[in-house]
Amino acid sequence: MARRPWVDKEQCISCGICVANCPQVFRFDAHGKSECYDPAGAEEEVIRTQAVELCPVSCIGWEER
Repeated sequence: MARRPWVDKEQCISCGICVANCPQVFRFDAHGKSECYDPAGAEEEVIRTQAVELCPVSCIGWEER
């Protein structure tokens, strides 16, 4: 079963780390919160090291598909 990144928008503080490091996967929505718009935009390892692990409020996680 594949995993995809997921952003808890209620916890997101709009710091932009995930958007800056993985713009091919994350972007800001209309409310300025991060969202995963293309989970296949980068390898899971890149998403993990450049977004999930660096998120200061740990609002990015994984969901099973």
